[in-house]
Amino acid sequence: MQMKERDKATKKQAGLMTFFKLLVFVAVIGTLYFQLNNVDWEHAKGLEIKHWWALVLAFLLLIPNLWMEFLKWKIITNPMHVEMKLVKNAFWAGVASGFMSPNGWGNFLGRLIYFQKRQTIYIIFSTALANLSQLIPTLLFGLFAVLLKYGDSNSIWLFTSAGAICILAFYFFGDYLLPQKRSRFQFVRRLQSIRGRYQSLKWPFLTFSIIRFLVFSLQYVLLFVTFGYEDFWFLLTQIWLIYLFTSFIPSLWSGKVLIRETAALFVFSGTLVSVPDIIVSSIIIYLINIALPAFMSSFIWLPKRKK
Repeated sequence: MQMKERDKATKKQAGLMTFFKLLVFVAVIGTLYFQLNNVDWEHAKGLEIKHWWALVLAFLLLIPNLWMEFLKWKIITNPMHVEMKLVKNAFWAGVASGFMSPNGWGNFLGRLIYFQKRQTIYIIFSTALANLSQLIPTLLFGLFAVLLKYGDSNSIWLFTSAGAICILAFYFFGDYLLPQKRSRFQFVRRLQSIRGRYQSLKWPFLTFSIIRFLVFSLQYVLLFVTFGYEDFWFLLTQIWLIYLFTSFIPSLWSGKVLIRETAALFVFSGTLVSVPDIIVSSIIIYLINIALPAFMSSFIWLPKRKK
């Protein structure tokens, strides 16, 4: 009798999981359609691609881009000793949920469904730490770009410097805000119990985040090279500014396709870079790094029929 009840519960759980996966798939497709439907595609007409190799390389760099993010997730799961298949499925589920959340910070939601409840606090906070680590290179390289363009007396530089110092301090020393003595509150006790794990995650997270930042910066530069622009250093520093400005602007979804267009137009205003090239490059970088992985994730972690 108990065996039958367990089988029913297992089948019910599997059915709910299948329904949830299909629901996420529909949501991803709907979100992607909504974002792309708001793009002014008139700017894409009449553009001339001068360097196809740059466009192909920008697409290929998606592999190391995603790989760096996967490595961050992998070191999170190492202490849990779970199968690699589960780690991969949870990663792609996180890609899907991150796509539909503000600034992509909801990637922990998709990951959680593959793990037991007792791992919830660890996954949420370690994923948040990984997300925060990605903001640090954006601030540091963006600060350098602001210094080059505006000087050290500009309010943008001062604001960015203060923000970088605060985020760096919180990233490396935020866990010391927890009391040393055992807390009477269960939530705080759980945070205290995983504090030791945090210490070993910070530097690997930051290393992978810096590499990933340089990779997707290079991708963006290559898209401008595709349309014939060859001043690599100028393009790179302007792109660091774009990422800096868009990092502090919340968006309903992680893509920020319209926000990035606006920031790019502001950064490149008064330069020789044309408006159509700016807008189309911003759309393509969104399609490569945000839309394509989200679309792929919808198929990768969808349930497969057993033969």
